[in-house]
Formats: sequence, structure tokens, C-alpha cells
Amino acid sequence: MDPYCNPYRPGAGTRPLILSGRQAEIDAVTKLYKMVKAGAPQRSIMFYGLRGVGKTVLLNEAERIAEEEGYRIEHMELAEGIDFRGEIAKAVRKLLLRANMFERAKDFGISALRVLKAFTIGIPDGPEFRLDIDAALGQADSGDLKSDLTDLFVALGEAARSSGTPVGLLIDEVQYLDEDGLAGLIAASHRISQRALPVVFVCAGLPQIAALSGDARSYAERLFDFRPVENLRRDAATEALVGPARERDVHFTPDAVEHILDITEGYPYFIQEFGKHAWEQALANPITKVDAEIARYEATKALDASFFKVRIDRATTGEKRFLAAMAEIGSGPYRIADVAAHMHKKVEQIGPARATLIRKGFVYAPQHAFIDFTVPQFDQFARRFFNLDEPVED
Repeated sequence: MDPYCNPYRPGAGTRPLILSGRQAEIDAVTKLYKMVKAGAPQRSIMFYGLRGVGKTVLLNEAERIAEEEGYRIEHMELAEGIDFRGEIAKAVRKLLLRANMFERAKDFGISALRVLKAFTIGIPDGPEFRLDIDAALGQADSGDLKSDLTDLFVALGEAARSSGTPVGLLIDEVQYLDEDGLAGLIAASHRISQRALPVVFVCAGLPQIAALSGDARSYAERLFDFRPVENLRRDAATEALVGPARERDVHFTPDAVEHILDITEGYPYFIQEFGKHAWEQALANPITKVDAEIARYEATKALDASFFKVRIDRATTGEKRFLAAMAEIGSGPYRIADVAAHMHKKVEQIGPARATLIRKGFVYAPQHAFIDFTVPQFDQFARRFFNLDEPVED
């Protein structure tokens, strides 16, 4: 097939030509925007799922829909060790300026700016804004992130309501928030909802964000709509594969479709990667199982060199030993006791490494005493990467 007409788009956060199987999530975001704009408080949305299921694509769709609904939106992507307070300050400043709140709601806009200045004063080595205005006293300056974030977003919400311009914050990789940051975000969302202010949050992160326990989870679920984003069902996965080619008047044989879907297991990123290489391998229409079998080798090589490699490169030598032990056991989820035994250690001895791998986003705890990879098929990659067909040295 003509490589310049290839309709498949593997890439982090890249929207596929056919966004299949995600209508429920899109409808939920659309409803959130419409209801909040109408003055009806709603729970903000928290998408969670493994790598490669399309969470960032959904956030990008949320941004597009927000703009259609008349919102002003800022998009944040968190990372390990990021200064959340500083990033929030920059995002709120942009929202205040983009929404023209000083022209439409002068008093509330200036008030929000004063609160923002107070908020930034307490940030060590934080962003410096040239604000020729006095900081608000007694607002967003306590040093307690939960209280200060609430003050800041209430001020933003009041300015947004007065100006007639709803605003939203999209936060990706939210699992990198520490406990204080997450508590602050939840508290701010609570107060915004109580005041029916036109501010929304749409967040996305790895499965551990849904692993809150006890009262913390109960509180969070009252304020956020936690929505799992999973691999596609067979019908949606089929459409994700054949739909883009159909747009180019190209088709797959049924056995080619079955072969690719069996390998990709319904994960959207993998479907795009395998679809791309099947297109490139095919010499004629339709794309056959032989094309798909050849594409498997090329797609796997591409995934190993990009999708998987960027993750394994972040692991230390000790962390790689832990990941290799998991992969050598087989497919997850994995009992922590089994991983420890495989490493010839006690469970307590691998606890710090486990905690670090969770914090860095390599693994998560699907249930008590278990762990699993956050990346689909990472066990298969790890066995290739570590040559685990051969005995692993301790």
C-alpha cells in the first residue's frame, strides 16, 4: 500500500483516525461541560487505566469538546518530582488571561490575580509573575496546599462566573501527584461544586489513582467520577483496526483481522502500530494474514524500540532485576511473595523497590498483596529484553 496514505497513527496521545469504543467517555465529558455551564454542579472526571489505552487521547478530545462548549482550558502533564504548586500557578494565570476576565469581570479578575500572587509567594524557587498588584492577605497564603488550592480555584471560579466564561483544567499523569497534591485537588473540587462555580477538572492517570483506601477513597468518589479506560471489546477493536483502512477503500481478510486482534488484545496503541505495519507490508488489497504475520515482526520491533524502551530506560539496575523477576514468573498479576521468592529475598526486603516502582509508574497494585505492570504486554517485552529464555543470574 502507498505509505504516504497510511491511515494508522501510533504515537503517545495521537488521535486515531477512528476513535472506536470510547463514546461513553466522550458523552460523560460532554455532559459534564454542559451541566456545569448551566450552573448544575457535577463530579469532575478521573480517567484511569494502563499505558496505551488512550487516556491522553481522551484528554485531548476533552479539550476539543470544551472549546466547542465555550470553555477556556489549560492542559497540564505531570511528571515525577514536578512542582505541582508552581505548575498550577502557571495554569491559573493563563486561564485568567485567556478568558479576558479583566475586561469582562474587572473586580473579580483583579481579586483572582491578587489571590494568585499570594499563592505564588509561598512557592520556593517558583514562577515569578510580574504582577503590579498587592497579594491578597489571608487567602492562598497559609502554606497548606489543600487550603491554598481551594482559595485559588474559588477565586478563579468567581472570576469565571462573573465573566460568563467557564474554565477547565485537564491534568494528565495525575498518579505523580503526592498525597498533599491529590488531597488539595479533591478539596478544591469539593468547594467549587458547593459554590456551583464554572470550573471543571478532567484528569487521567495510571490505575493506582483508583487504589485509594477507606475514607480517602469514599471522599474522592463523591467528588470525582472515576472511569476506567480499558482495552477495547472485540467489536470496537475490530472497528479500530479495519475502520481507518476502510476510509482509504482498503480492506482486511477476516483471518488477518483475527490474527492482529489476537496479538494486540484490544489495546488501542498496539492496534495502531500493527495496523500501520500491516498496511506497509501489503502489496495488494485486501490485506491478508500473510501481511499481518510479517507485520507482527516489524510492529514488535518498533514497539520494543520506542513504546517499551522509553520506559525500561528509566529503570535502575536494581529495578530492572525486580521487573525481570516479575516477567520470568510469567503473566501477571503477581503475588508479591512470589516475586520475593523468585529474587531469593523476603517480602520486607523488596518493599522499598516495590514502592519506588509504583511511584515511578512501572507497576501498580491491582489488589492487596499483588502487583502488575502498568504497560500491557510488558512481561513479553521484558522476556525479550532480558533474554529470559535463558536462566537468569541472581
